Amino acid sequence: MLQSTAWGRRVPVWVRKIWREVAAFGIVGALAFVVETASFNLLIFGSSATGGGPLGGAPVLASVVATLLAMAVSWFGNRYWTYRDRRGGAQRGELIWFLAINLAGMAVTAVPIFVSHQLLGLGSPLSDNVARLVGWAAATLLRFVAYRNLVFSHPGKDSAQVPGTVDRWTTTLRGAWRRGELWPWCLAAIATVCALAVNTAFHPGYLSADSVDQLMQALGDRPVTDWHPPVMALLWRILIDSTGAISAMAALQTAVLWATLWVLARLLWKKTGSRALSLATLAVGLAPHILTFTGVVWKDVHMAYALLAVLAVALTARELPAGRTKTRWALLVLGVLFLAYAVLVRKNGFPAVIPVFVLLVMAVWPSPGRRRWLAATGVLLAVTAVGSVGVSAATSPVATRQYAQIPLDDLTHVLTPSQVRAAAEKAGASADFRNRLVTTTMECQRRHIPADVYFNCYPRDPSQGPTELGRNADVLVTMWTNEMPKHWKGYAAYRGQVFAKLLFQGNLAFYDGSVTKIAPLKDAPVSEPLKYTLQSYVTGFTRDLPMLFQGWFWLAVSLVLVLRRRWIGPYSRELRLLGASSLLYILAYVPTAPQSNFRYVYWPALSGTIAVVLIAAGYVARRRAAAAVAAHETDARPPVSPVVAPSPDTSATDPHENVTAAR
Repeated sequence: MLQSTAWGRRVPVWVRKIWREVAAFGIVGALAFVVETASFNLLIFGSSATGGGPLGGAPVLASVVATLLAMAVSWFGNRYWTYRDRRGGAQRGELIWFLAINLAGMAVTAVPIFVSHQLLGLGSPLSDNVARLVGWAAATLLRFVAYRNLVFSHPGKDSAQVPGTVDRWTTTLRGAWRRGELWPWCLAAIATVCALAVNTAFHPGYLSADSVDQLMQALGDRPVTDWHPPVMALLWRILIDSTGAISAMAALQTAVLWATLWVLARLLWKKTGSRALSLATLAVGLAPHILTFTGVVWKDVHMAYALLAVLAVALTARELPAGRTKTRWALLVLGVLFLAYAVLVRKNGFPAVIPVFVLLVMAVWPSPGRRRWLAATGVLLAVTAVGSVGVSAATSPVATRQYAQIPLDDLTHVLTPSQVRAAAEKAGASADFRNRLVTTTMECQRRHIPADVYFNCYPRDPSQGPTELGRNADVLVTMWTNEMPKHWKGYAAYRGQVFAKLLFQGNLAFYDGSVTKIAPLKDAPVSEPLKYTLQSYVTGFTRDLPMLFQGWFWLAVSLVLVLRRRWIGPYSRELRLLGASSLLYILAYVPTAPQSNFRYVYWPALSGTIAVVLIAAGYVARRRAAAAVAAHETDARPPVSPVVAPSPDTSATDPHENVTAAR
């Protein structure tokens, strides 16, 4: 007993204090764990009577909801019991820190669930709860250290003093927060949580008819064709072979978007020092006209995210100090890889790639000479050529000559049935193909089908597969070359009509992913509650702000970005080049637009939204620079000596006394 007492006296007060905190923290944590685990299982598996919870198809979202409930228990338990003598008077500051730490803890807790379901393909109650336990243990350690040093770090008057080591950690963390060193990590945590939430909402990825075709090619159930980009089917095949999950493609494109937004947010934070602006950069990913396609596996989405990644690479290279030649070349190669993928995944995206390539080169080298321009162009062409050859060698795509759809649309809408028959005979078409063309023309004119003739009016032969139209591509090109110059007025009127519809009557603002009910995805169906929530969010903005989903608006934004000679701030050149990329991409649809669809202007919508953030960054940076100049001028002014009234000389004779004496 004496030894125990003597040992206890030798133990510092703060050690005995922290053990009391550990015990109280453990009790509160255990209660929060019970609440979290119980709510998670109820949301996923429901009660024994129902056999399924409301979020049974969204385990990551269920994890987030359960964590939020546990956060409330943790806040009240720790503030009013564990650290009742350490809580500060200003509850607002403590609450902000508490929420920030728990957002990080939420990400740490959800990551094992994501790995278990998306990467390992597990979904049993045992695997889910083991993943929860691993995440909970890591998040608990994070919370304990952060609660003591950051959240409840104001000792009360009766609390024991914390030793120098803890004080130094607390001081260091607070100093890092004031200097902004921790803010990029907070942005990373926010971006991770948003990416997980978005991926859960779209899980296992919304698929269009094009996406289903490419999925079948990736799985080997259909031969690879060049109707859709073979590079996308190859990438999907690699992801499926690596992870065993069909949903890996949707998860990858979501990760690329949010990683890119985090890089941009971090760069703008360093440039402007504005936390609000960096958060606004991340908020771009949650904007309705951007979020609507984030989880839809489409080549348009891939091209847009690849070009946005090039912008992030370019702005990163721009901030490099002088020199760093190897780093600049490495960033150039990385950007070129994204550009090459954008070209391979969307062939008509080449006009949009050119201004972004110029942006990349001029960011890597502020004043590139002729040699650097030639070297960078050579790298782009070489990477694109090697990539194209490599993809063709790996997939052996069947040539479909998809471009034949364009002259088919023009001929059947500009010419009459008799003119079509005469032109087909002149071009050497077979009797069967002539009859099909005439039937197509009559059907489209009768039903007033504006475009996309091959799918809407053409009497296809299913036994011939996707190469049916391609076999007659030379005939269609010959017919188009012979007839369109003679009917140029009709051609201009038709193409103007289709392009105007694309600009002013854009459709498909939200794609519900209903085709994911195909056989390979029966084990991972789309969550109907999440789909309904997401659809309500997007369609609500479609009703209230329809301009966000229409091509004319983003065409106008592109024109403004290009035509303004100088933008305020450091990103004037980037803004003009982004506008040029969007403008060229939209105008490329004048002779080729098959139909009216919002996905055809998805890249202009994304680049235009990012451009608005860059414009705001310019104004913030200018204001910050003006404040720095004013502060410097104030510090440079010589100190002004205060004017002090002379003190009266006590040895002198009082003037009143002199007057009296004179009298």
